[in-house]
Amino acid sequence: MSRLSLVALFVGLSLAVGLIAWQGFGDVAKALNQAGFHLLWLGPAFALPLVLSAFAWAAIFPAGTRPPLSRLVLASWIGMSINWLLPVAQIGGEIAKGAWLARRAGPAATMVAATVVDKVLQTAGQALVALVGVGLALALAGDNGLVPFALVFSLAMLAVLAGFVYAQRQGLLQRLAGAAERAFLKRALARSRGGTPTVGPAAAGAGLAQRIAGRTVEVGDAVTQICSLPGPMAVYLALRLASRLVIAAEIWLALALLGHPVTVPEALMIECLAQTLRSAAFALPGAYGVQEGGFILLGALVGVPAELALAVSLAKRLREFLVGLPGLAFYQVSEGRLRAPT
Repeated sequence: MSRLSLVALFVGLSLAVGLIAWQGFGDVAKALNQAGFHLLWLGPAFALPLVLSAFAWAAIFPAGTRPPLSRLVLASWIGMSINWLLPVAQIGGEIAKGAWLARRAGPAATMVAATVVDKVLQTAGQALVALVGVGLALALAGDNGLVPFALVFSLAMLAVLAGFVYAQRQGLLQRLAGAAERAFLKRALARSRGGTPTVGPAAAGAGLAQRIAGRTVEVGDAVTQICSLPGPMAVYLALRLASRLVIAAEIWLALALLGHPVTVPEALMIECLAQTLRSAAFALPGAYGVQEGGFILLGALVGVPAELALAVSLAKRLREFLVGLPGLAFYQVSEGRLRAPT
């Protein structure tokens, strides 16, 4: 863990603890105690959005290359677990799940390309979630300070998606491959100590550059193939949006267990805008503090007391540990078995 990540984690945890202390540790603990062990059901209940996410990912694989759904579910579980519990700025989990899948399904370039597109489309899906939250906030609570922020965030995420599609159609990855090859060749030649640059370190550098460039071109071609099919991408966005909205059931269930039931639209509004705040705070490990403060603000819009809003946030943290810790353990064990000598 880098020093910057440690500082960010300390700041986030300090803010989260400060918010709980501000509301009163006793009040928050009392609210959680009222729900008791029933909150543990949030762990297995997450299976539905997890499977929906895997179905969405499966939709964008080209015909004949789609891995078994079970592997996509496991890879998605790994990626979420890492992004939830480790300071990886919400990207480390995507890299790990893509690499995990590429080592177990083929062709590897297609597995990596589908992971890249999956991450970009997640951005678009989050923009749609934010727009749903904005609409519900306006309908339920009228104008408030979070609406402009969520609108700007949604537009920014959609702009990222449009930029990716445009750049890909212009052959961005292929150009990056060529640039990488030239950079490796230049470095290899600079390190050589005279003689023919086709032997020794220079040849090794050139060979590595060509292999990397070739793999990058393969990934670029696979991304182009995936992006050329708008139908599967539309199916992806629909399923991804469904998976994000289903998670609102956590808030509805948690508040019911805490003795303060809310309507389904109110739970959806809180979840959608809370996800938006958390996505915007991607650089802060776990979005600690941001999620807790967001739940207080959003809960207040529909009359949820601050101590209960904090209790809901902690319940969601509990679900992340219940699902994420086994996910990290599975990742370590499966990678260890794969790399173990035979």
